[in-house]
Amino acid sequence: MEELKIVIQIKENRALVGIQQKDTDPVLEPLEAVSLNEILAAVPAIMDRAREQWQASPRRPKYEGPPVSPPPAPIPQRQPVAKGKPASNDPQVAAGQQSMM
Repeated sequence: MEELKIVIQIKENRALVGIQQKDTDPVLEPLEAVSLNEILAAVPAIMDRAREQWQASPRRPKYEGPPVSPPPAPIPQRQPVAKGKPASNDPQVAAGQQSMM
């Protein structure tokens, strides 16, 4: 007999039965039940459905989310604006600026 893990969670008149076999994803089924005997009576049918599911696909496909977009390019920092008159590399303009002073 294969190793199985069976978990039963009971809350009020509802139950959740989980069954897992080695190297498979668990199968979970909710039940409306008022007693533990009713829940235990349902376990063989849940095991049969779980085995059918495991034969078709023992593991669900791995989740692959949407592609991650690259981070935005950094925004270039503006150079501070110099106060006063702009400097010029043109010798004629530079000479004219000095003659004006």
